[in-house]
Parts: sequence; C-alpha cells; structure tokens
Amino acid sequence: MLRERRRRIRRVQALHVTTTAVVAILGAIVGVLLVPATRVDVGPLTASVHLRPALSSQTVLLLPPVGEVAFDTHVAPMRIEARVQGVDIDKAEALFYSDAGLGELTQTAPEALTTAAAKNAVLNALFAAAGAGLAVGLTFRRLRRALVAGGSAVALMGVSVVVTSVTFRPDALYQPKFDGLLSQAAYVADIGQATVADYRGYRDTLAEFVGQVSALYIAADSLPVGLSEENLVTVLHVSDIHDNPQAYDVIEQLHTQFAIDLVIDTGDIVSWGTPLENELLGAIGELDVPYVYISGNHDGSAAAATIAAQPNATVLDNQVVEREGLTIAGIGDPRFAADDDSDAGGWQEGKDAVASSAFQLGDTITDHDRAHPDSPVDLALIHDPTQPEGLEGRVPLVLSGHMHTSNVELDRDGSGTDWLTVGSTGGALASGGVAPVLQGDSPLDLTARMLYIDRTTGDLVAYDDIVMGGLGLVSVSIQRTQTDPEEAALEVPEGAETPEAPIPSEQEVEPGEGLPDEDRVTPTAPSSPIPEVSDGGAD
Repeated sequence: MLRERRRRIRRVQALHVTTTAVVAILGAIVGVLLVPATRVDVGPLTASVHLRPALSSQTVLLLPPVGEVAFDTHVAPMRIEARVQGVDIDKAEALFYSDAGLGELTQTAPEALTTAAAKNAVLNALFAAAGAGLAVGLTFRRLRRALVAGGSAVALMGVSVVVTSVTFRPDALYQPKFDGLLSQAAYVADIGQATVADYRGYRDTLAEFVGQVSALYIAADSLPVGLSEENLVTVLHVSDIHDNPQAYDVIEQLHTQFAIDLVIDTGDIVSWGTPLENELLGAIGELDVPYVYISGNHDGSAAAATIAAQPNATVLDNQVVEREGLTIAGIGDPRFAADDDSDAGGWQEGKDAVASSAFQLGDTITDHDRAHPDSPVDLALIHDPTQPEGLEGRVPLVLSGHMHTSNVELDRDGSGTDWLTVGSTGGALASGGVAPVLQGDSPLDLTARMLYIDRTTGDLVAYDDIVMGGLGLVSVSIQRTQTDPEEAALEVPEGAETPEAPIPSEQEVEPGEGLPDEDRVTPTAPSSPIPEVSDGGAD
C-alpha cells in the first residue's frame, strides 16, 4: 500500500515537472517571438538582427526582395538572422568612389554586426525569462515555480549563446547557400574560391558583400536624368533560355526588384522542341508581368502554342501589337531545330530564309506605319541578328538573340536603327551550356538586359546589362548605359530596299499564323542533337 502511494506521488511529481516544463517552454517561445529586432547600420546598409531558437544552426542574411544567403556557422540550435531593410544611396555611392570608405567599412562592419547580435541575445534571454515566468506563474499560481522557470529560460538561452560563440566557424562564411535570385547570382565575388579562412579574410569578405549588395540598390535607384518612373516603360529583354528553369526565377526576382512593365523573349526558349520541354513553359503563366515572345530556330509550333495559352503571354509572328503603351512588331525564326552560325554553303538556305523573314517584318512595319501615322512601331523583334537589311531604317529599335553573347549596335549601318542583341538568359543550358563545364572551362554567363523607354516618345533612354555567373559561379554585375537623346533619323540604307521577290511563296508568313514546322528550313547538321527518347517516354 505504501509502495503504491509512493508511486502515485512520483507520478504526480513527474506530471507537475512535465507540465511546468511544457508551459515554461511555450511561454519562453512566445517571449522570444516578441523580441524586437536590433537595428544596426553597416556602411550604407540598414539592417535588423534577430537571434532565434531553431532546429537549423545557421547565420542567414536576408536581402529582400532578391533572396537570402545562409551559412552553417555553428552547432547550437540558434539562427542568427540579419535582414537588410534599406540602403542609403548617397552613402553607397560614396563607398564605391572612395578607397577610404571601403577600408573603414572593412574595420567597422564585423563589430557592428557582432554588437547588434550580442544586444539581441540579451533581449532574447530577458524576454524568454519573462515569458516562461509569466506563463508558469499565471498557470500554477506558484511564485517559486515561476522564478525557477524564468531562471531556467535565462540559463538555457545563455548556454545556447555561449555554444554559438564557442563553435562559431568563420570559415563557414566561405561556403554560402543561396536562395531566390541569389541562387543564380550571389552578390559575393569569388567567395567560393577561398582556400584559407581567417578573421581578416572574413572582414574583407563582409565589406565586399555589403558593397556588392549596395550596387544592386544603386542600379535600381539611379534613373536617367530628367525622367521619373512614371515616364518610363521598363522592359526586360531575355533570350535563349534553352530549357533552364532558373531563368524564370531570375525574371521573377528582377521584376520584384525593378518593377518590370514587360518581358520580351526573342526565342530559343527550348532546345529540341520535345513535349517534355514544353511542359516547362507553364512557368511563364506564373509570372505576374506581360510576356511577349517570338519563336527561335529551336522552338517548334507546339512551344509557341503552349506559350500563347498562358494568360499573360503574347506570341508574335509577322504581327504588330500594342503592349504597355509600346507598339511592337515581331516575327518567328523561319528555321527549325538547327543553328545557322556558319557561312558554309550548306547553311545558305537558312540564311536566305532569315533574310526573307526580316524583309517580311520590315514590310509589315512599313504598312502599319502608313496606316497608323500617330502610333508607329517602336521596336521590332527577330531572333537572328545576322541578316539585318530588311529592318534597317524602318524601325527605331530591334531586339534579337541567337548569338549567346550580348551586343549593342547603335545607328546600325547608318540607318538610324539601334540594334540590341542579348546573350543567353539560361546560360544556353541545353544547347551547349553544360559542355564547357564538363571540360573544365568556364560556363556561359546568364545575361539579361533592362531597357528604359520613354512612354511619350518611344525612345530608348537607358539600358542595364545584367550579367550573372552561370552554373555555380557566384558573381553579378549591373552596368547602366544612357543613350544619346539626339536620335539619328531613320533612313533605309542603299540597297536594303525590299527586292521585288525576296520571299519564296512557301516561306510567306500569314500574320498570326506562322509557318508549320514542316515548312520551316531545317539544315542537315543541327548543332544540338535531338535527345533520344525511350519507348516509355513522351512521343
């Protein structure tokens, strides 16, 4: 009987301890969640620092809206979180143009973050103690239990902070994990190449990191002189995605950062035109921005149809449309499933077809401008830039892709036409982009271009070239160029007028219909072989 009573007492005591611990933990969690962020200025950046109990032991830098960088820096169940909340643009620009400013940042940035983290750790301990003590006191009405719970919370938080400090590994800062846009283009230059990590290296890296992040905000903030956002149409030009789904992440994040009005895609969004590739194109419909597309020489009619079915997408084929206040003309590539980068005789049929399509679009633009003198075509889209005669002097701006390298030709051939070719936004992933990496060479960069066009005149006033390291490289650059406000007058170069019979009848494109794949030119030696499909795969 006595033994049974003792067992009952022990069970009651165990229940009291368990329930008290549970209530204390819940109260401490609530208290920690109420801890305010500790504000800190790191050079031109204003950040907030939080320490949070967590299952993952990481230091995380949040860079809204471009993503986050995480480092496995310690072993305690504690997450150190620093969120960039704003950038002083004047300070950021001063940092870039002053060697002394960068040196000062190298000295002060680590101490600033460390001090902020320490202050937030103290707040975590106090709030956890208050939460645990109040929860236990209000639940059990026992002062002693409440004091024990509060003291235990302080002790537990203290132990976590001490373990975090003791186990903190600066070398982990050389092994970042990226999310969001940063998963494609981290704002830390050459960090992955470091072999020796010490405190001095950490200080330099942190200063460089702050500088690179500031560069992004400077680019977003510096509009062309005399123009505001209300006067501009912001166009993101992408091309040659070649099945790389990360390109859509890049588009989404750039839209978040720069408030893009329109995306223009100049083709080769897939590589072989297979049904499996076309399934990837549904990502376009998830982008909250209008999307204008023309087919490249790798894109079949099924890809164009899939894109046209997206609620935000427009597919152009020898047509003129108005989007976001811009009048846009475009035509798809007349070839299918082969590149046409060679002057060899075997490719001549493809070259002739490209030249013919440029003349077709040029005639369509001329007819439109005559019928609508108050709203002439602002820009034209064609995939391949190598046969320009049909468009020169007929339209102020032409956008193209195909070459996998970026190029800008203002007033091309004295025609008054500015011709901008962008590289591969997908790093030409499925069209030769992997091969150099496997051979030990550098991968192709992921490139895009932001265009700023005056809403009232249709003139290109500035553009940003955005270059991101491809396939694992961690680098990014954003370079702004402002164009000459004195636009050259349009003039069709001598010999570039449309010939009497430039277009074979089988290559004539009815507006909005395009050519069937079987009628498009297919040279006999495609540069990207069609992948084999097993019997169980798509047909």
